[in-house]
Amino acid sequence: MKTLVLWLDDRVREIEYHALWLLLAAIFIILTATVFFRYVLGAPITWTEEFLTMLFTWMVFIGASSALSTHQHIRIDIVLRLLPPRYALVASIVAVLTCLAVFWVTIHYGLKYARTTWGDLTPMMGVTFGFYTLALPVTSMCAALHVIRACVDDGVRTALMSTIEAQAGEGDEA
Repeated sequence: MKTLVLWLDDRVREIEYHALWLLLAAIFIILTATVFFRYVLGAPITWTEEFLTMLFTWMVFIGASSALSTHQHIRIDIVLRLLPPRYALVASIVAVLTCLAVFWVTIHYGLKYARTTWGDLTPMMGVTFGFYTLALPVTSMCAALHVIRACVDDGVRTALMSTIEAQAGEGDEA
């Protein structure tokens, strides 16, 4: 089971990494073309705003999941610092379970929302709004996998720890 989780998470991380670069490149190219067509040729491209919004939406959600996978996020740990050390493991377990519960809720209701918006089309491109709304449940699944992998790899205590927090902790110990 551990091997499957690690393998699957590695594949998801690769996909996220490449998707982020592709999305950023596509946004840059389309935005540059939009400005060129509007101000140089005087013939604006009408569908680019919708398409850029869709790409940016996916980029933000994939970026959030990717940041979670590499521990590049913040964590407010004041409660952990106030608790006696013997309760740190319990607090970490509660934090991980809460995090996974939030992801389950966003997956569940995100899929419901995507289903309800699937028949609605964007005005300019005529593409379903479901592509926008699928970003939340899909990336929540990825983020939940990243949390599970962090628990398997590093243990529950450090699963949600950010790299900044880990570095600060190293400085406190010295």
